[in-house]
Amino acid sequence: MTSETSLLHFPPVPLARHRTRGWTPDRQLAFIDALSRCGVVTQAARSVGCTPRSAYHLQEKDGAESFAAAWDWALEMGLDESLARAYAQIQGRRKTPLVRRGQIVGVRIDQDFRVMFAALRALGAERDGKRNALPHRQRTAQRDLLATLLENGPFTPEEWAILRPVIAAGAGQRLDDASPDLP
Repeated sequence: MTSETSLLHFPPVPLARHRTRGWTPDRQLAFIDALSRCGVVTQAARSVGCTPRSAYHLQEKDGAESFAAAWDWALEMGLDESLARAYAQIQGRRKTPLVRRGQIVGVRIDQDFRVMFAALRALGAERDGKRNALPHRQRTAQRDLLATLLENGPFTPEEWAILRPVIAAGAGQRLDDASPDLP
């Protein structure tokens, strides 16, 4: 079985011009690494000195398929990591110093309900299936579906007639929008 870290290795996106402050291969790898730890595109892009908008543009470039796949895996890992941190913080207590006349006279220990409610919302999204509707999950499912089709092909026209609705649903299209050009 493939380890999670090997899923994040990818050939860097080929760029026409190399800029010192742009998306160098090292920055691309650092971005994916940061994304796998935090799960937030904006935070990961800024941590490598680039903007989130340029990260999304890089993901859409020709030749960026492996970068996009690593992005999706890293985002999933980052979301899982953030959820695990939130659960761990629920178990802990928040210490708030009590200050009187400029002096710390004690410490109030209580729960941090903001973190607890955020973790409960995330858990609810996981249970309700809303997390499956995230764009990176849909892209990952579509790649898996296409890989399975390629492994099991070629197909007869009758088999394509059966598979066409499944492919259309996987691509998020309605059945009448499905491409009739499939073999």
